[in-house]
Order: sequence, then C-alpha cells, then structure tokens
Amino acid sequence: MSLIAECFRRLTDGSSCKSELRGYKVTDVNRTRKIGIACRNFQDLKRKACSKLNIANNPTEVNIFLLDGSLIDEEYFHTLEPQTTLILQKPGEKVLSDADILYDALRRVNIDFLAAGDKVTQFLTENLKAKVALLNKVLNKDDSKTVLSTKDEHPEWFQDLETNCTTKEAYMHRRCQDRIRTYLYKTIEQIRGSDVYMNDHKARQQLLRTIAFFKVQLKEDHYFGYYFDRSRAKTGNSKDDNDETDSSRCYEHCPCNFSHISYETYLRQRYLRLPQSSDTSTTDVDSTKIDETDARRLVEAEKNANDKISCIYRVKPSGKQIAICDEKGEFKCEGRWNVDGCAYGDRHRINPYKSREELALFSTWNLDHKIERSRTLVPKILQLSRQGTINEQDIYDCYDNLFTVKNLRLVHIVCHDKGSHK
Repeated sequence: MSLIAECFRRLTDGSSCKSELRGYKVTDVNRTRKIGIACRNFQDLKRKACSKLNIANNPTEVNIFLLDGSLIDEEYFHTLEPQTTLILQKPGEKVLSDADILYDALRRVNIDFLAAGDKVTQFLTENLKAKVALLNKVLNKDDSKTVLSTKDEHPEWFQDLETNCTTKEAYMHRRCQDRIRTYLYKTIEQIRGSDVYMNDHKARQQLLRTIAFFKVQLKEDHYFGYYFDRSRAKTGNSKDDNDETDSSRCYEHCPCNFSHISYETYLRQRYLRLPQSSDTSTTDVDSTKIDETDARRLVEAEKNANDKISCIYRVKPSGKQIAICDEKGEFKCEGRWNVDGCAYGDRHRINPYKSREELALFSTWNLDHKIERSRTLVPKILQLSRQGTINEQDIYDCYDNLFTVKNLRLVHIVCHDKGSHK
C-alpha cells in the first residue's frame, strides 16, 4: 500500500486510533471543579471533559493547558503521565498558572486582611510587586542539596511534580521546551486567525511552509531545552563543551528521539503530500509517529487551497547548545527589554535546582521577547507572505527572533515589561 493511502487510512479509520484507557484530572480556568476523565486519546479527553464540565463549545474550540500555563497539543498529550492535572480553556477565557494564582491570592489577602496598622499598610501598599524579589533571599538559604541531581538523592525537590524525569536537569530541560513550544503554538494560532491566512490563497501557502519549517527546525534544535539545563553550562574547559547535541545523548522526552528520519522523509510523512524523493536513508519508519492532528488540519487547508504544500527552506544543523545558567544552576535576570543588564543586580538571581520552593518561584520568571512576538514578529511574517516567496534569510531571522536567545532574555517578574516594546 502506498504511503499516502496508508496515512489516509489511519486518519479516517477510527479503529486505528484506539488505545488503552488512561486517566487524567481535568478542571476549568476557575479551578472550581476537578473531575477524573478516562480517555483513549486527546479528542476523547476533550469531548468527555466538555460534557462533564458542562461546556457547550465544540471540543475543537477548546484548548488544554498544564498547571504551569503551557498549552499542549495532541502530540505532546501522548507524552504526559496518567493522572496529570489539565485545564480546559474556552474561547475568550484567560488561563492563570499556579504562580499567577498564588501571587494574586497573596496580594488580595495581604492588602484586604493583613493591612492593619500604619506600618503594615505602608509596607503592603508600596511597590508590593517588587517585594516578591525578597523571597529569593528569605527562602532556603541552605544550598547543601543544590548539587544533587537525581530523584533518589533529592526526593523532596520532585515532590508533587507530575513527571517521569529522574534528574533535575531532565526536568528543567523539558520545562524550557514547554515554554518554547508555547511560543510556537501561539505563533501558529495568531497566523491562522489572521485575515491574510484566511483570505489570501497564495499567502496561505507561504505561511503553511513557514509553519512547517518552524516545526522541523525546532525539532532539529531540540526546542532549545538546554537553555535551562545546567549540564550544558559553560565550564571554561573547551573539552567539556560539545559542539552539538545529538539525539543519542538527549533525554527520552525530547522530540529528536521520536523518530530518526531525514528532514524530507519526516516532512513527507508529517504532511502526507510531499513528493517522494530519492532519499533512502530510512526505509522502515514507524507510522504511528505521524502527527495526525497536524496532518488532518493541513490536509483540510490543502483541500481548501487546492494546492500541494512543500517546505522549500533548508533546515540548519543544530549548533552548540549552551545553558543560560551557571554550572550550579543559578540564573541571573537580564533586565528590561530596553536596557543593558538588570538594575537590581544580585537581588534578581535564582537557582531552581536548590529547592522545590525556588523551582516554584522560578515559574514567575519570563523569557521575554525584546522584539515582540504578537505585535511585531507575526505581523512581519504575514506581511512577507503577501510579497511572494519569503526570502530564506527572512525566515531564519524570524525563527531566531521567535525562539532563540538572540531575541529572548530571561527576566524577573519585576523586570518583565508587558507594555509595548517601542
């Protein structure tokens, strides 16, 4: 049977999607109810959760998030452990992470209840947000367990974490991938919701090719998980700093390990309609690795466009991957987007490898785009798509600005400017 016919059969034959039941905990954005769901796949989860939470929207309109605010898709869903707690978001709703809820709760309690007396009132009402920085100095001055790595060595660090990672480094690697993956999802969502994508046939083809490139290049770059992985910190010893990060040395959860196939073969199977090539480097491919959700969506897009999709951009080899922390795992705030360095100096530093409390506090730190994703970068991609074939260098520049530290800087919550970066 041909590859296209087999892929079409897998997409249309419901029996092929069946798998064993797995249990998850599901709640809404308000966290008012938590229910258990036994499901066989991502769509089954959405359908049952909408029914039990009395959500009238079509399940395809509902998004699924982790408690830390990470948006997940069907491919990522299959990597989650059973009993993971998930949040359903209806269109127009805002999802708050645990860190956001904790901060808001502390602020409400402190101001409304504890503000009794002139001194307390003055402390709590003046620059309360900045005082969060003091937690870094108050919490866990004992750093004797910072150097420990495995779950057996430091079990309390892993307490209540819904993960099968056995080392701190692996867990932090995945958390960074989650952040980069969220930027990808938000970029795709904004592109597909634009007038250009919906109304301009030729531009839509360019945008589909751009999305295809982003996904494959991110896989090549391991979704930049090593930004948070202290095992990749600079050591000062060039012999210890490898020039590249190949899949044989990467963690099990990394997409680079999902399938070892060439770029063109990967695209051909992922998007179903790329022409066959002379590439015979991989002949035995596990077809279950196909991202059926993306394939189904792209097939529909191609049907509407009445055109075939192909990626014309060359995927760059993954370069040296270096952490943005030191060998111990300590991160320093890089300051507001429009200044060089952090004005608070050593007061804005954190080591999530030290304790679970600092790990929780680290979730309030942001990878901030200096050139903004939603206001500048995505509109630029949309503009380029209307000018014909997008220049390869423009695609690389957009990719670097969206997903790499060329345009991302790690900042403390106080230094995160959510206003317009102009």
